[in-house]
Amino acid sequence: MEFFAAEKVNELLQMDETIRSIEDFYLDEKSGDIIMPDRMHIEDNGNTSLLMPSYFGDYYATKLVGVAPKNTELNKPTIHGLMVLYSRQTMEPLFMCDAVPITALRTGALGGLGMKYLAKENASSLGIIGTGTQGWSHLQSAYAVRPIQRVTVYNRSEEKLDRFIEKARQSFPDLHIEKASMEELVTTSDIIVTTTTSETPVLPELPPESYKGKLITGVGSFRRAMQEIPDAVLKQADEIYVDAKSAFQESGDMIKAQQLGTDPDQTLSLKEIIERQHRPQHLENKSIIFKSVGAAIFDLVTVKALYEKLK
Repeated sequence: MEFFAAEKVNELLQMDETIRSIEDFYLDEKSGDIIMPDRMHIEDNGNTSLLMPSYFGDYYATKLVGVAPKNTELNKPTIHGLMVLYSRQTMEPLFMCDAVPITALRTGALGGLGMKYLAKENASSLGIIGTGTQGWSHLQSAYAVRPIQRVTVYNRSEEKLDRFIEKARQSFPDLHIEKASMEELVTTSDIIVTTTTSETPVLPELPPESYKGKLITGVGSFRRAMQEIPDAVLKQADEIYVDAKSAFQESGDMIKAQQLGTDPDQTLSLKEIIERQHRPQHLENKSIIFKSVGAAIFDLVTVKALYEKLK
């Protein structure tokens, strides 16, 4: 069976196609026909191994991923993995590829769907904290769903920041893209995306009005010890949404939000947002948070879209 490397996956499947695939999945009356066990986490001296199986329709898929946050110090990607799609009936492997672009596409698409339903329709400015794979995928998804004109970017490593901006200017020549301080990024952005694995909040604690009229899309914290959004911002948020209710068990941001008074039972998931075509009212006066942790079913939907496109 042929193995599809990252470059080939990105060549074959675009972000707007991935967004449509996940949205259509939730609008499909058969979307209840899934099996998705909790993903297995194995911790090893700061690294994390993730095993993520899922079943939907005619397919079964598994993703095996390793996350090594300290790889940034070695100038290596923090995420490596394999994605395999099987026939659900016979369990024969049908397609195998690098898991990293699948993860990037589906995570960017989830964030993009959050932007599509929860951000102002005229949102034209985007702020990205973190210039890794997810920073890039959320630049792609924001551009796909909102009339983005200006992008500000922050990263601790100036070298990586400069590379990201250069690549973005080449890929999106119509956008104005520049580096900014954290405070400037927050105050000038309609949509703010956090894509770090930080265990301490990365967003600045500014006066509450600084976050009004903005959507914060939190992507990076996928473990209980990680938190990108400070307590004050979580507490002052007018509305909080999640891609999946598992965020309240997996992400330090949402664990803290629950401790501060957010009720998981009253928090809409992405499934509920799309099925109800829900859009918050009076967005100019509200601070909105959308937290994404991902789930195996989104990987299956993404690799299914790629496989069926090839067929």
